[in-house]
Amino acid sequence: MRRVTLRAALRQVAQQWQEKVARGALRPQTADSYITNTERLLRFALALGLDRLDDITDTVAQAFIDAPGHDRHGRLVTCPADSTRRVRRSSVDAFFAEARRLALTTRAPLLDLPPIPRSQPRPTGILTDTDIDQLRFYAERGMPQTRHAAVLGLLLSGLHTGEIGLAGVTDLDLEHERVWAVGAARITARYCPLDDPWNREVLRLRAEYVQQQSGSDRPQTLTTNGTAPTHRMQSSICTTFGEVVRASGIAPKGRSATPRDVSSWLAAKIHAETGQIAEVALRLGLASLDRAAKLAGYHWRPSGTED
Repeated sequence: MRRVTLRAALRQVAQQWQEKVARGALRPQTADSYITNTERLLRFALALGLDRLDDITDTVAQAFIDAPGHDRHGRLVTCPADSTRRVRRSSVDAFFAEARRLALTTRAPLLDLPPIPRSQPRPTGILTDTDIDQLRFYAERGMPQTRHAAVLGLLLSGLHTGEIGLAGVTDLDLEHERVWAVGAARITARYCPLDDPWNREVLRLRAEYVQQQSGSDRPQTLTTNGTAPTHRMQSSICTTFGEVVRASGIAPKGRSATPRDVSSWLAAKIHAETGQIAEVALRLGLASLDRAAKLAGYHWRPSGTED
C-alpha cells in the first residue's frame, strides 16, 4: 500500500466529514471536533518526526490521547480529564475508520485497547423559581461587559447551548420581542419569544455593548467569538453557565446545575401555563413530543404502564 502522508490523509478525510455534514449524516459540532483533534494529532506526530499515516501505531495514538494540553485559559494540564481523552480517542477512531474506507490505510490504532471508563451519570435535578432568580442575580455581575447574563437570558428564552454561541446582534428582534434560534442537530430553527422583561433587557444591553466595542458596522455575536469552531463555542457557553452556577451556589439534588436544568425549568413552566406539550416542543425546537414531555417532567403513560 502506498505511503500516504498524514497531512494528505487529513485533507481527504476532512472533506468526507464535511460532505457528511452537508447530507445531514454528521453533526457540524462533531465534524469540527474530529477535525480539530486530528489536526492536533498531526502536529503531535510531526513533533515526533512522524509524517506518514501508517506511522501512527497503537503506542503513538495512546501517547497522543494521554498527552498534556492546555485549558481554555491557556493553563497547562499535565493529566487530561477522562472526558478529554475520550474525545481524542473517538476522533482518532473516526479518522482511521474513514481513512480505511478511502483505502488510505489498513491500520486501526487503539482497536484492541481497553475503553476509557466513564463516570457515573449525575442525578437529575429540578430548579425552582427561586433558583432561577438566584442565577439571574449572579449573572448580572459585570454586565454588559461580561456575557453571563446574555447566556442565561438566551437559555431562559428557549435556546440550547449549541445555538447560543451562534446568536448574533441581528438575531434580536426587540420590536417584536423575539430572538432567532438557528437550530442544531435534532433542533429546529425558530423564533423564541422574549416575553420576560429581564431576558429582553440584558440582551438589549449586551447587543449595544458588543456592537459598540467592535468598532464596525458588521453584526457581532452576542456571547462568543463567531469565528471559533462550533463545538468550542458550545463548550465555552457551558463553561460560562457553570461560572454563574458556582457563584450562585445553586445545587439541585446536591449537584451542580446544568444548562439542561434551565431548559427543563422553562419546559415545565410552558407546560404549566399552556397545558400543551406541543407548545414546549415549538418553543424549544424539538421535533419529538416525547422529548418535550421528558424535558418538562411530564409522564405520558399512566402509572404501571410498561415501555
